[in-house]
Amino acid sequence: MRREVIGVLLGLGLAGCGVVYTAPSVRDGAPLGQASGTEYDVEVIRLTEETARAANLTPYVPPRLPLAYQPGAASKIASGAGLAPAALAPLPEPTELRATRPGLIPDRLPPAGQPEPYRIGPADVVLLSVSTPASVSDLPGLISAQAKRQGYVVQDDGAIAIPDVGRVQIGGMTIQDAEAELFRALVAAGIDPSFSLEIAEFNSQRISVGGEVGAPQLVPITLKPLYLHEALQSAGGLTVADPSVARIQLFRGGEAFQIGVERFLSDPAARRILLRDGDSVFVLNAYREDAAARYFEQQLALRQEQAQTTAYALQSANLASQAVSNELARIDSEREAFQQRLALGAVEQHYAYVTGEVRRAQRVALPFERTANLADVLFGKDVAGMDLQSADMGEIYVIRAASDPRLMGKLTAWHLDAENAVNLAAATRFEMHPNDVVFVAQHPITAWNRVISQVLPQFFLQAAAFAATN
Repeated sequence: MRREVIGVLLGLGLAGCGVVYTAPSVRDGAPLGQASGTEYDVEVIRLTEETARAANLTPYVPPRLPLAYQPGAASKIASGAGLAPAALAPLPEPTELRATRPGLIPDRLPPAGQPEPYRIGPADVVLLSVSTPASVSDLPGLISAQAKRQGYVVQDDGAIAIPDVGRVQIGGMTIQDAEAELFRALVAAGIDPSFSLEIAEFNSQRISVGGEVGAPQLVPITLKPLYLHEALQSAGGLTVADPSVARIQLFRGGEAFQIGVERFLSDPAARRILLRDGDSVFVLNAYREDAAARYFEQQLALRQEQAQTTAYALQSANLASQAVSNELARIDSEREAFQQRLALGAVEQHYAYVTGEVRRAQRVALPFERTANLADVLFGKDVAGMDLQSADMGEIYVIRAASDPRLMGKLTAWHLDAENAVNLAAATRFEMHPNDVVFVAQHPITAWNRVISQVLPQFFLQAAAFAATN
């Protein structure tokens, strides 16, 4: 009977307290237009070193401080080094784009192959030398021409046409196989088969070499196997200025391979890559020194022009002690005005927000002229910090809205699992953006304690009322 009474009282207590405490949490949302009960599309991403670097790719430029706060401004004025120069027009954009040096060039070499005998193909020119019977009276003619030599072009079907013999198929054969085939054809035609066969022109098998080489061209494959360094040498050699940022690309049968020029120059095995018919070799310079030099020359010329204009303005200025004092006073006035405007909220400043299981939910100002990371927001000296008694270290989130208006309602929540303290290293890599919300979830036991703290007062009140009526 006592158990039934307690059950009834507990049920009345839960009903009397209304909605029992619900712990806030971060959950994945459905795609926009398909969400149920929410208007946000939330994607939860685990915060690691890799995802932190990916998140930092989104551009963010912190606001700059006024010129009065620039390093050495007051000391330059006090020493009479220069008053504030006259306002100058902004520098024009350079005509050359700024070049960025690439990182490590990953190598991908083709499978190793073994040299194969050369096979005669269409457009090759073969030279057939047939010995001519001679007598003593023919000796002067033999001195001038010991043999009759005739060249034949291999046709599209792989055959050559020999007078009095006909068409002989030699396409796709090695020289030894072609000699055997010609021997049979000459014997069948009743001709003395005393001959020799050689290839005069190699036209059927070629590779192309282009890019940063001395003379881009088609390089034929001959009886001797053709290796990568020989093909590049035939095309005039490499002309790259900086081997560390150049690579050699090899295109073969729909696949692309590449090797850094530095490795090509230092690794003998890389130079002896066997090439095949139809290969394309292209030398690419990923960073053009001449373009970079022109860019910096333009920048230097623009800066020199600005420096000359500034020098003219400074020469015309009054460097009297009173002017120096006035300028120092102006700097102090600008700083004071900036501080007042900052305190009144009239200066654009970016903020992040910290809430959840923290000692105090607060707005954290992001610094000027540099970026803050997640560790700064969680552990900074002006931050109240997490409530370690109630916070769930495994459930820390950075919630960020999409900056693209077309993705309105799209949220990304980066999840930091700090139960493993090693993961805090990722917090020092993750850059904070304006309006980021840092949320620290409560520990499950904290949620249970809060539910109990709501239920028990109602339970005792209901018990007292039940006892008074019975």
